[in-house]
Amino acid sequence: MDERGQDKVVAFDTLFTTNHIQMLKVLLTYLDPAAQKSIAVYIKWMELQYTLSFFRRYPGASIRGLPKEESFDAARLCDEMLPYCAPREKEQLQSMKNMLQNLSNAQEMMEMMQMMKELFPEGENPFQGDAADILSGLSGMFQNK
Repeated sequence: MDERGQDKVVAFDTLFTTNHIQMLKVLLTYLDPAAQKSIAVYIKWMELQYTLSFFRRYPGASIRGLPKEESFDAARLCDEMLPYCAPREKEQLQSMKNMLQNLSNAQEMMEMMQMMKELFPEGENPFQGDAADILSGLSGMFQNK
């Protein structure tokens, strides 16, 4: 399991609960199954009430997963979500991650081609056409494998 994702889940759960709710969760394991059902629903109800009161007390509160110096990374998000997915969802998430990686690779290639194009004066450019034309010829590399 991805520790960053697990840490975020634990941080969320810790933010929206109290010590008394946590104590009830421990107590729950000692009760008979019939009582567990009622106490489990009561625990969820208490967490909902606490969450609503938290946002009333702190209306501008935000749950932020990234430090300000980090940028959004969709591939990392996919990695963090994978442990919580059903098998079919994992396949879809992995496909999305692969597609994002392919797009990133294509963007890097285009930037490199543009840089190469700028290095050679007009007429001496070994690359005929612009970077988009060249990449369109390489599109087979980025198809699902």
